[in-house]
Amino acid sequence: MRELTVKDRDVFLEFNEKILDCLQNKEWFIPFSKEEYDQVLTPEHDFFYGIFDGDKLVAVSGLLLDKSFSKELCDVLGVDVDTTAEVGGSMVLPEYRGQNLMYNINVKVVEKAREMGFKRLVATVHPDNVASRTSAEKLGFVKKAVIQRQGKYLSNVYLMDLLK
Repeated sequence: MRELTVKDRDVFLEFNEKILDCLQNKEWFIPFSKEEYDQVLTPEHDFFYGIFDGDKLVAVSGLLLDKSFSKELCDVLGVDVDTTAEVGGSMVLPEYRGQNLMYNINVKVVEKAREMGFKRLVATVHPDNVASRTSAEKLGFVKKAVIQRQGKYLSNVYLMDLLK
């Protein structure tokens, strides 16, 4: 496992397309916009970690720092957007699922958030995505609400207090 950099952008974008092509339910993952693709893997926008099998990227998850994206969740939860980051962009190739890769990578994401001084984390998971819900809850996220994210993506909204 390692932090992804701008040099990994092509591998990351190719990986993202593979995930979108094989999703059982397209509503389980909110795709990156064109603007987000242009900013992905830049330190001021986010931090992503990847797990590789040799040279093959097989799992990713990120600490999303763009406040315009997490503001919707912070508003729903009534928490300060300036002291809150979002865990998101979490994906594992189908043939690598069931190996706790998402949990392990998100342990690193949570550590990074603590190092950066965030007080809390938010995350969203589609209610039917049992694997992601289980991983989030195992990490210590607590379900607080259910929303239609961006007006169309049904999502459980989770909160983790990093000060505890």
